[in-house]
Amino acid sequence: MNCKNNGFSGSAFFKLFWIAANAHNEYVYGKALEKITAHDPNAAAYLDTCQEQWSRHMFDPAVCCDHNTTNFVESFNACTKPYRDMPVFSLLEAIRKWCMERVGARFDMAIDMEDGQLTEYAKKEVDERTGESRFCYATACGGGEFEVRDAHVNFPIRLSTRSCGCGKWQISGIPCKHALRVIYDQRLNPIDFVSPFFKSAAYKLTYADHIHPMSDPTQWPNFSLPTIQPPVIKRQAGRPAKKRKRGPNEPRKGKRNSNVKCGKCREFGHNSRTCKNGGPSTGPSTSAAAGASTSQGGSRGRKRANTAT
Repeated sequence: MNCKNNGFSGSAFFKLFWIAANAHNEYVYGKALEKITAHDPNAAAYLDTCQEQWSRHMFDPAVCCDHNTTNFVESFNACTKPYRDMPVFSLLEAIRKWCMERVGARFDMAIDMEDGQLTEYAKKEVDERTGESRFCYATACGGGEFEVRDAHVNFPIRLSTRSCGCGKWQISGIPCKHALRVIYDQRLNPIDFVSPFFKSAAYKLTYADHIHPMSDPTQWPNFSLPTIQPPVIKRQAGRPAKKRKRGPNEPRKGKRNSNVKCGKCREFGHNSRTCKNGGPSTGPSTSAAAGASTSQGGSRGRKRANTAT
């Protein structure tokens, strides 16, 4: 799935796409898809043919993960950037040391965690959603069911099934602000309603071991194996490239990338030359009139100058 390579881009489409991608329930997803259809029917048809689960409401609730980006890949590339010019062995050694330090810190953190303690990510999410829950109002319906009003929208809550009408609790595994409003009203502990994936037991299993230190390569045992020589590489002309090749529709780094606004219809995502919506045009007549007024003003100025002389 690559919308840019298929010709669907622009700030307007970008905004609508991420509304649909971040939707935790089918209702919000359907509304966003309707706006995408009105903006570009071909883009909506392309999204319907995609086999990937790119919207959050399609994720498996058993996984308890609502991340739909690959930012961790960009973070890893940023950490390995200083070592890219090194030989292969030095590059792998630098990556090993970086991973050893990062995993070691989390290994020590897992040892100090108490039973039932939340991870840093889960604790941060619960704290943020707790602050947002202050503006919600819960009404008990009986049988462990509640109705929570958030602004002008009502959401049904079921504590027994750990589900909310917004869908955020089921997908992320962490109670949403609507569920937290009910949990606090019932004098319950929100930690009991967080998925076990975000607690100390799972964290300790994830970092049950760490990368052990190694000695210098000069102290490694000798197995009398043939030395593998690197391939003969002919240096190409010119300076070696250090930046990755970007896609045809991907903005270049360092270039000004602002929202393009059409001068005719005043909408974002295109300019006046590629406008298909129509609108007040600035044709040759307008340009000619502007030129005529300028020339007349200039002639009058010259006449007054001649008169003064």
